[in-house]
Amino acid sequence: MARSSLIAVATFGSVGVAGVISLVWFWVSSGDGRFEPAVGTLGMLGGLTGILAERRASARDRRNAVLATLRDELSRAAEVLAGPVFTTEASPPRVYPRLPVSAVDAALVSGALTERGDTELLNRLHRWRDEVTGFNRRLELTEVRLFGAGAAHEAADFDRALRRDGGYLAEVREHRQALADHLS
Repeated sequence: MARSSLIAVATFGSVGVAGVISLVWFWVSSGDGRFEPAVGTLGMLGGLTGILAERRASARDRRNAVLATLRDELSRAAEVLAGPVFTTEASPPRVYPRLPVSAVDAALVSGALTERGDTELLNRLHRWRDEVTGFNRRLELTEVRLFGAGAAHEAADFDRALRRDGGYLAEVREHRQALADHLS
């Protein structure tokens, strides 16, 4: 049994036992002390409810923060993809800006996306992270080829191939937009 399940069983079991003891006390006692167990039980239930509500609110706040960060990162990715380096022709070799992926990585490891409906979002985030990693790696390899191997004459060819209709850049833009639409 998982530790969190064990804690939940122990907590609710203790509250249940306390409730039973309070009921027995209520029936067998008399006088002014008769209502003490009811007060104690209501106090325990109030405290337990408050703890559960606080945990739920905290999880919701953490989820909302992760989603806001993801939206911001996708907005920055859109700016990079719409920037002049990816929209205008250039024949001299250049260093390409990379797409950000840190918010996606943080979202995947944070545990904030655990609601039932988050399965599709998690799948999309994994695919987007793979896409960004592949895109950034291809840019890296291109720069190594252009600058390191002395193949600066190939810069214009690479630039045309990158920006052609239906090419890899267009595909990355479409995937970014699809993820952004899913988040909104």
